[in-house]
Amino acid sequence: MSKWQFFLSCLLCFQWCSNAAEPSVEDAVKRGLARITQAASDWPKHKTCFSCHHQTLPMLSMIEASHAGIPLDKAWLQVQADITHRYHAQRIETMLAGEHVPGGSTTVGYAFWALKMTGRPADATTTAMVTYLLKIQGAARLNGDLSKDLTQLNNGRWLTSCRRPPMQGADIADTVLALHGMKQYATAEQEPAVLKARAAAEKWLAQAPLITQEDHIWRLWGLYHDHAEEAEIEARRAAILKLQQTDGGWASSAEYASDAFSTGETLHVLLESGLPRDHTAMLRARDWLLKTQYPDGSWLVESRVKNKAQPYFENGDPHGENQFLSTAATAWAVAGLARLLPPKQP
Repeated sequence: MSKWQFFLSCLLCFQWCSNAAEPSVEDAVKRGLARITQAASDWPKHKTCFSCHHQTLPMLSMIEASHAGIPLDKAWLQVQADITHRYHAQRIETMLAGEHVPGGSTTVGYAFWALKMTGRPADATTTAMVTYLLKIQGAARLNGDLSKDLTQLNNGRWLTSCRRPPMQGADIADTVLALHGMKQYATAEQEPAVLKARAAAEKWLAQAPLITQEDHIWRLWGLYHDHAEEAEIEARRAAILKLQQTDGGWASSAEYASDAFSTGETLHVLLESGLPRDHTAMLRARDWLLKTQYPDGSWLVESRVKNKAQPYFENGDPHGENQFLSTAATAWAVAGLARLLPPKQP
């Protein structure tokens, strides 16, 4: 063997070993999915309540992974949908009266999304959920104390009843989710009221300032699912791309560093709205997520909530008191990365 042949073989061997050591997108998706499905399965052992971070987002990530050929656990999905439905079925009278549901419109909006993902049909529970949203439009709640910045009624938006950013506390996200849930589940009798509420909401959305990453993402998500003009969608995508950090990730707002929640969510929504998988920004986000995933399949995002709405409890997930937001972040990271994989089924 000549010196040149020896050098070339060594170079090829080095490249093969380097590539073998790099985590693949599919591997990252599988490890992350295993982590969050276990988290969602453990949740009912400790809590009877529905949660956006341990039901809806893990469901989304499993469905997105299934489009890339990773097996879909229909029984697991059904369990999560049943938890979601049962929680709200127990509150039908409360919702019909417009009384407080923990989490307010955020809870109901994410619940509608969970039910829609499993094709749950409309029934008395979903009718009560629509009624509740119609009653609380413009207010965090109709009974109890309201914060000064949440007292303006009938201004078109929906609000959460407790602010736990980044997931809970973006009025644009709550408004978009409320509109899409009602669009799916409103009865014929509710439709006139829903159309009136939508008109007020769209007027508010058109002038609402986009400050946080959640604002930008959910505005784009709403426009895309409402089949807005492509020029408007493209303008929203361009604004989001400008916010990408130098490390390839996205941050929830200007004062924070890149995090897996914002990066996974942004990656997913940009791809869903039509950005190509091989776009440079998508590849940079991919690399950042692969680099920051923990060996157990999770991503860590530290909680920003100082005054917690409920006492901390241990669900058995990674990252201690940061585990709820980290579970949501892991779900978004999985959903985003799964969108990068070539689709293998409808």
